[in-house]
Amino acid sequence: MIWTYRVFRDRQGRYSIREVFCEGDSTIINYDKTPVSLMGASLEELMQLVQWFKEAFDLPVLSLESIDEQLAIHEAQPSPDYRDGLSIDQVMAELAADSETLNHNQS
Repeated sequence: MIWTYRVFRDRQGRYSIREVFCEGDSTIINYDKTPVSLMGASLEELMQLVQWFKEAFDLPVLSLESIDEQLAIHEAQPSPDYRDGLSIDQVMAELAADSETLNHNQS
């Protein structure tokens, strides 16, 4: 996962800069609901933040409403790693088998 800053526009037409969290293919998986503020522990840190904020203006402005819709759709879809239909007993049996295999291989 990577993060960056992006410019957002809300329904009232106000703009803000927020942290955005993305997959490696730049698919947005979440964002900070609170806009960021410009505050640093040193002048260098503050200058770095200003630089990252400036870079956010080189990217398309995101709509809060559109991103929220996309995230809701993404969350509703099961993960490809999701194991549908297994009971707790089946999961425990698989874990026990994996543990036995691991212990056997270490012997």
